Amino acid sequence: MPTSLPAAPRMALPLALGLALSLICSACGAVRQAPPKPEPMSSAATSTYDYLEFQALSQEMARTGAQSRTNPEAFARTLELQKAAALALDRVIARAPAPSLFMDKAFLFWNPEQAGEVRAILESGLSRFPDDYNMNAALANAFLLENKLPEAAATIEAYLAKHENVVLRERLGQLYIDADQPAKGLEVLRKIPQKDRTKDAQYQMARAQARLGHRKAAIETLRKLTKSTPDFLEAWVEMAFQQEMEKDYAAALATYAKILDLGESNEDIRQRIENGGGEGREDIRLRVVGLELKLNNPDKALTVALEGSGSKAFVLSASLLFLSENYTAQASTLLDVLASTPPVPGEYFFYKAVIAHDGENNPLKALQFLDLVPQSDAHYSQALQFRIQLLYGLGRENEAVELMEQGKRLFPGQARFPLLQAGYLMEKKRLPEAREVLETAIKTRPDDEDLLYQYGAVLDRQGDRKAALVVMQRIVDKNPEHADALNYIGYTLVEENRELERALSLIRKADRLKPNNGYIVDSLAWAYFRLGRQDEAWKQIQRAVALAQDDPTMWEHYGDIARAAGHRDKARKGYKTALKLKHESPEAVQKKLKGL
Repeated sequence: MPTSLPAAPRMALPLALGLALSLICSACGAVRQAPPKPEPMSSAATSTYDYLEFQALSQEMARTGAQSRTNPEAFARTLELQKAAALALDRVIARAPAPSLFMDKAFLFWNPEQAGEVRAILESGLSRFPDDYNMNAALANAFLLENKLPEAAATIEAYLAKHENVVLRERLGQLYIDADQPAKGLEVLRKIPQKDRTKDAQYQMARAQARLGHRKAAIETLRKLTKSTPDFLEAWVEMAFQQEMEKDYAAALATYAKILDLGESNEDIRQRIENGGGEGREDIRLRVVGLELKLNNPDKALTVALEGSGSKAFVLSASLLFLSENYTAQASTLLDVLASTPPVPGEYFFYKAVIAHDGENNPLKALQFLDLVPQSDAHYSQALQFRIQLLYGLGRENEAVELMEQGKRLFPGQARFPLLQAGYLMEKKRLPEAREVLETAIKTRPDDEDLLYQYGAVLDRQGDRKAALVVMQRIVDKNPEHADALNYIGYTLVEENRELERALSLIRKADRLKPNNGYIVDSLAWAYFRLGRQDEAWKQIQRAVALAQDDPTMWEHYGDIARAAGHRDKARKGYKTALKLKHESPEAVQKKLKGL
């Protein structure tokens, strides 16, 4: 309750007792009279009563609010209490407004869904008390509830223009840095006199330096900070990360080792590491494993990994690091930790299959591991897909097809199995069957972009380019950044020699979205060629065949563009390569070759 509101008066006990006794005595012989009318409460007493009512209502609101997420009745009651508590405060504010009362009212509504109400209350309070620190800080935080960073920053800037405050200046600098405006954040923080810069201000300045690309300066700032404040966990973690970015892996390893040592010797830091005050202990250990691998120390990395918790999540994550660097033997050794304690998780067999296939080039052994993944396992779908691919690669097509059907039955909501089956049927030139598979799947997943794209490809292969364009446009309408659909539309327009500028725009966008895709680059070259821009066409077709060297149509384009540019030898190379790769229209290519 505000201190400006006096407490209700109390009567001294002896006086009250004396009055009571005298009234009893006088009543014995006198005629009974009507009791006097009660005196109205003073303004101060009324305010005290209303504030006490607000406190009682807000306490009850806190109790019902805890149940409101799962109980609709409790939610409705919480809203009633909130409204009543706000009205009680309004009565107090009307008599004796004070900044603390506006803060009390704002906190009644403090949640993301009612951030607008919070702001309205605080802005009302600031219209009366514009220089109040707490309300200005709270208004900035209210804007942040709605992710309105510019408004939050403007609120703090306006306050700092009139009242310098180190705490708010630090907060403003951090806001700008978090919003990817490090230069502005650093400018704000540098206005704090050096003697007044807290460790948090120095830490934020280092973050800004790093994000501006001044990593060495950031590392030096963090080095000084950790020396003066050795238990500043966030500074240690940031320094290790920046050392990694600087590719100073040995220094990063030493810093991560220091973080782990701090966790061993300082209980508070240990708790913060485990609870997310910095990176979790196992996350740090994973980074150490990754760094040792970058330094070509797989055995050291394995030792670090084996010293970990042995939890499934850690072992699988560490195993992936080894696999990504092609250290399959170490990955296999680490995975065996999971097999030591039953039940063995399905991921163990799946990862072992990957090692057998990729590391040992043994698809039969991989199949044996995949057969051990139980159907009840969460990863059975991935195991089934892997088995299909292995069986198909081994020439056991009938078994692969059976598993495709099984996958469709077991996982009707997944697109992967119809896609696999349609792809197989397209390869076998059984286009009507592929179309039927996809049309059935699209009925249950009408917005699945992968299914729609494959469907459009089937329509194109069947010669129904108009229908295929409609499907591809449907994809782009839903997802304007679907690179493959953009490329299809653009390439088709080029092939039909219409809307060439639009086609070029679509293909260039696809190239930006999916850079270094040979087929998209080929489309780009072909669009330039049709537009008569031979220099760009020649540049892009050379780029295309460097990215995808086994497409006969692409090599035919190479020959056409080289011939137009006057490079006869290059054109001959293009046509010969197209024929070597079994172009679908060899006679047409032979004719071009003879015409050189």
